[in-house]
Amino acid sequence: MYVIKGGCGAHHSASFRKSWPNGLDNPVLLILRSRGDFSVGDRHFLLEPGDAIMIAPHTPYHYHNPYGEYIDDWMHIGLEEGETLPAEVRCNTPFHLDDREACSTLIRQLLWESTYTDERYLRQNTDALFTVLMNHLIAAPRKAGGNDEISYTERLKDIRFHMQHTLSEEHTIHAHAQELGISDSHFQHLYTSVFGVPFQQDLIRMRIANAEFALQTTDMTIAEIAELCGYGSEVHFFRQFKQYKGMTPAKYRKEHHAVTKP
Repeated sequence: MYVIKGGCGAHHSASFRKSWPNGLDNPVLLILRSRGDFSVGDRHFLLEPGDAIMIAPHTPYHYHNPYGEYIDDWMHIGLEEGETLPAEVRCNTPFHLDDREACSTLIRQLLWESTYTDERYLRQNTDALFTVLMNHLIAAPRKAGGNDEISYTERLKDIRFHMQHTLSEEHTIHAHAQELGISDSHFQHLYTSVFGVPFQQDLIRMRIANAEFALQTTDMTIAEIAELCGYGSEVHFFRQFKQYKGMTPAKYRKEHHAVTKP
């Protein structure tokens, strides 16, 4: 096993996209220092800082960071004829490195050795370092990003958090599905799986909860509250609020209003 090339703390701008449609002839180790959106073969993963992935030879893959610059430590690993990675090293599936800096230090040292070490000691030194690095990778816990639901969890959380704070805006399954680059039905399935409630029902709950708070703590008109919570008409707000709370917004305000007037 030997180093082909690599780098540590490599920074790439938000426009960075890496794509190998046919894969490479050698394994590639990537250790993330930023978020990364990965497609590996026919699987998709959203990785976080501290996550890593070993790409097997001849595996199509591409990646970028949809949230900003992309940063990683990386190494292309050469294999001697007939040599393979240790069988215990998981390929094409993310894992989390609790000791990321230790692994990064090993990559850095391997790069240094392959560049500057006396040829007499190079093989012995790199063999020892590769053994330690592979053992760290084998011992790393499997990241729960191997299934579709969890690989999208962080992005879905971002979407849901944004929804909670922008209820006056329009939120649709189609728009958010496009944001993730998946179909509407796939988005609905993932959303329900992650949050335990369908998207539309969750959005209504958010709007009703926001309306309750406004009715309790402000003197905004019913029409203003309806608009604040994303309802296109006061009538729609009235009907949906009564359906969920069993009373009209006006009656709810009368029973729960907490604002003390001067």
